[in-house]
Amino acid sequence: MTASSIKPHPTTPGDRLAAEVARMLLPQRFPHRRDLELSGLVAESADVCSFYDTFWQPGGLLALCAAHIPRAGASGAMRAAALQKLVRAGLGLSLPTDETLMLVERAYEAEFADTAFDLALLTLDPASGRFSGGGRGQHVRAIGGQTVSSDGVLPAGSVLWLVAGTRALGDPAKETPDFGMDDLASRLLKTLVPGVSLVGLTLRATSGKAPHDFSMMNDLAAIAGLVSGIEATLAREGVPEPVGAALGLALDELLTNTVSYGYLDGGQHEILVGLDVAPGCVDLSVRDDGRAFDPLLAPDPDLTAELEDRKVGGLGIHFVRTLVDETSYERERGWNVLRLKKRFDAEADREPSGG
Repeated sequence: MTASSIKPHPTTPGDRLAAEVARMLLPQRFPHRRDLELSGLVAESADVCSFYDTFWQPGGLLALCAAHIPRAGASGAMRAAALQKLVRAGLGLSLPTDETLMLVERAYEAEFADTAFDLALLTLDPASGRFSGGGRGQHVRAIGGQTVSSDGVLPAGSVLWLVAGTRALGDPAKETPDFGMDDLASRLLKTLVPGVSLVGLTLRATSGKAPHDFSMMNDLAAIAGLVSGIEATLAREGVPEPVGAALGLALDELLTNTVSYGYLDGGQHEILVGLDVAPGCVDLSVRDDGRAFDPLLAPDPDLTAELEDRKVGGLGIHFVRTLVDETSYERERGWNVLRLKKRFDAEADREPSGG
């Protein structure tokens, strides 16, 4: 997912402040997922402040919004920041979309009665494709080039668009993302008026009982639940218990290190874990958008040295390597991607039955 809304060289302190607020409004980079692809963009304009937002809600719902405020500089940035917080807080109440929008609008107008806003808002269940949406002012909610009502179902392969700051979509909105959502969103943005914001999403068709996707926030307290869920999934897939336990230990170590040391901004981030199960083999991937770090470059610890002479650290990835058969790393579009492979003999590794 790409994003652009900041002038490259703000001049005055006020311009720099507005640019910094605009940067902070951009959501976390959306990870590469097997079930969906998303891209968001903002067209630069000296007269408005626009943003888009994407975040996960309890129950696995994905919230999307595009917003446009006809006010520039620090004043516009302040209004945009307030609107973003109001939308997130409103959705957290789990009310119908119309009620959420009404609460957001009233709270915003109580402080900024002089400036209206354009907003397109939607929540979607990626598993079923069902969505519920609404909006205020100049906005578009569409599947392809066809506008949609407040509720519906997004078919796999189609693209759902949210746009704020206009009521018209260009021809690229009717196309499928043959070259990816970033390419399609960029071409669509070029057909729209300056200052608009947009976010587009497509669902991919999936088949079979594997793969599986899991996610958690960068919170140490969330690790145990995610690891437990993965171990339970492996058991349901018929993976021998010792194999699941080894992968659980490796994953616990990796997630603990990522949460503890991977983020420098103190903000909330999503960590994505992918699981593929095949006969005699389990593939596990861990994706995070923390600082770039390849743990495989760390040298193996000197286990022959005296305890007081050993260097601090290094045991974590060494421990992980002893638990799995293969590891690989790459930096992918701002994300660290660590892959683990564990092979097993489905019969030999099973616990013997009692008798």
